[in-house]
Amino acid sequence: MNYLDALGAELGRVGITGRLRARILAETADHLTEGDVDRFGDPREIAQRFADELATAQSTRAAFRAFAALAAAGSVFAAGWLLIPFAGGWPDFASAEFVPLGIAAGLAMVVCPQIAFATGLLALLRAWRLRRLATAPAAEVALLLTRTRTALAFGSASMVAIAVDAFESRADLASWYRLSVVPSALVLTVPLVAVAASASRAAALRSAVPGAAGDMFDDFPVRLPRRPWLVCLALAAGVAFVALGVAGSDEGPRNAVAEAVLIVGCFAALGRRLGLRP
Repeated sequence: MNYLDALGAELGRVGITGRLRARILAETADHLTEGDVDRFGDPREIAQRFADELATAQSTRAAFRAFAALAAAGSVFAAGWLLIPFAGGWPDFASAEFVPLGIAAGLAMVVCPQIAFATGLLALLRAWRLRRLATAPAAEVALLLTRTRTALAFGSASMVAIAVDAFESRADLASWYRLSVVPSALVLTVPLVAVAASASRAAALRSAVPGAAGDMFDDFPVRLPRRPWLVCLALAAGVAFVALGVAGSDEGPRNAVAEAVLIVGCFAALGRRLGLRP
């Protein structure tokens, strides 16, 4: 096996394949014509160095792109949410053409956007902190990609949910609402899926840089006491207070309790996965 064959095999081992692998081998071939093969470097070490650097660069890039795609999708989602009162008002779940689907879409419209926003913001904070590092610890990169892919998954679910809700409630909503919201939501799902694919390619890279993953306290721009559940309960109380004040007297207490339960429940279910708590 010659040097390029050995390097190609090592690149495949660390997850570098396709056009990127071919480009690296082509550039290496050009360099080898100008120097001694024995002094070029061990193929295993070179391939691992490529994987370490690419994993960091591609994961941070995917996080920034994800936040941009989520922001665009979120603006359309917010517009659709705000326009519902002008299109006939909030329809009853029971009025959906297929009631179970209408209920699922309605619940997803409430839960999924909030999770997408929170995880997208966490991914952005981590990417911002790692943006100038040539090689970040593999555990940190893995956590960043987990946050990014989780945000994109819930963001996509949000867009599908508002489209399904508009379609299932078409008997109660103005036609202009359905004809504008459904196509817009589905079109803006495409960038989310595209960024998710790039994040998956970054996840295939096998970085070997040592180091701990850290948690949310490492990403915050301000120092907070490292008491995850205390921060969670404080956030839940703050959001509940806002929900109590924004909603009317009839819906305020219900919304406040629902928001607090949602935050605590998500923190318990996703906290370890997203690096929020040990």
